[in-house]
Amino acid sequence: MTSSVIVVGVDGSPASRTALRWALGEATRTGAFVEATTAWQREPAVATGGGPPVRKHPARDLHQVVEEVRAEVPGAPEVAEVTVVGDPSSVLVGASRQADLLVVGTRGGGPLVDLVMGSVASDCVRHSACPVVVIPPGMAL
Repeated sequence: MTSSVIVVGVDGSPASRTALRWALGEATRTGAFVEATTAWQREPAVATGGGPPVRKHPARDLHQVVEEVRAEVPGAPEVAEVTVVGDPSSVLVGASRQADLLVVGTRGGGPLVDLVMGSVASDCVRHSACPVVVIPPGMAL
């Protein structure tokens, strides 16, 4: 019997951390496999913060978030970590083709439908090949 696959979008924001926490809790209950996916559209930014330039590393940043959130969920399973250059909406919708469930957090903001969910979440809801769980802003788990 194959386990189901939960893909969760992670960008390091509080909303995406909550989405990952929810996905890990669901996987703990159901035995699902979790894949944390992050996407960026350009070369990783350089942060200066007044000191010497430091190049951001999306894969390393994703790993750090995954490890921090896993430590908060008792019995959390291992997580596959995927980093992709591309539009986050397109990357997550593409990943949904091999998933049983897609989980995204939302910050809200933006015009019309995006006012409620945020553009990435609304794109995922409209175009995903599997069911989507949208974690609302400020949801405590």
